Amino acid sequence: MELKALSHEKLALSVLLPMHNEVEMIEKCVREVEKAVESLSISYEIIIAEDGSTDGTNIIAEHLANNNPRLKHLHSPVRLGKGGAIKNALHVANGEIIVFVDADLATNLEYLQRIVVVAEKSRGIAIGSRLVSESKVTRSISRTVFCLIYNILVRSLFFDGVRDHQCGFKALSHALARTLVDEVKSTGFFIDTEMIVRAKRRGFPITEIGVEWSERTRNGQSKVKLFRDSLQMGIELLKLRFRLDREKQLKFLRKTVQNERTSSNYSA
Repeated sequence: MELKALSHEKLALSVLLPMHNEVEMIEKCVREVEKAVESLSISYEIIIAEDGSTDGTNIIAEHLANNNPRLKHLHSPVRLGKGGAIKNALHVANGEIIVFVDADLATNLEYLQRIVVVAEKSRGIAIGSRLVSESKVTRSISRTVFCLIYNILVRSLFFDGVRDHQCGFKALSHALARTLVDEVKSTGFFIDTEMIVRAKRRGFPITEIGVEWSERTRNGQSKVKLFRDSLQMGIELLKLRFRLDREKQLKFLRKTVQNERTSSNYSA
C-alpha cells in the first residue's frame, strides 16, 4: 500500500516525535520511523518536537534535520511539556494524516500501516491500545495496575467507552488535529486523554487497535513516575471535567440568548 499526496501543498503523512532528553534514542528512533514510513508513502515528513532538552538531543536533532529534507526540528529553549511540544508540531504539520509516535518506540512500528489506514477511512482517531484482547504488552505490574485504574476512572467520568487513553501511538486527520489543537488545554502527558475525550464529544469515532507494546526504561528506571504522575493526571481529569461542564453551560447560554434575540426580532 502506498499513500499518495493529495496536492502539492499537502503531504500524505506527518509523523510527530515528541522528545525531551533522548540523546541515546534519537538517531535510532528517527532511522526506524523513517524506514517504516517509507514503506507506506514517498510523501511524508517527520517532525521532531524537541522540548527543552539539556543533554544534547537538540544538537543531534538539528544535525539530522540539516541533512534530511524530510525531517523538521522544532526546538523549544524551555520545557513546554509533551502537550506543549505536540501542539507546536500540529501547527506546522502538513500531512493529510498525522501520526504520533513516542520516542522510546515502545509500540512496534509494524502497526503503523494499520493505524494510518484506519484513521484515513474513519476520519476519526485511531489509537494503539494496550488493553484490548489482541494486544501484546510487556510492562511492570505497578504500571499495569495504574493503567487499568486510570482508564476506568476516565471512562467513569466521561463515558467515552475507550479502554486505553494514554498510549502514545495514534493517528488522525489533519482537519481533526487542527480542530482539536485549538481546544486542548493540556501541556503535559494528559494531552492524549484530552484529545480523545474532546474528539469523542464532537462525534468522531475512536478506533482502538491492539498493538505490541513494551515498557522502556533507562538505567532500570522508567520516565513515568507513578506517584507524581498519578496525582497530576488525577488533577488534570478533574480540571477537564470542570472545563467541559463550563463549556456546555456557556454554549447553552449563548444558544438561549440567540433564541431570545430571534424571538424579539420576529415580534418586532
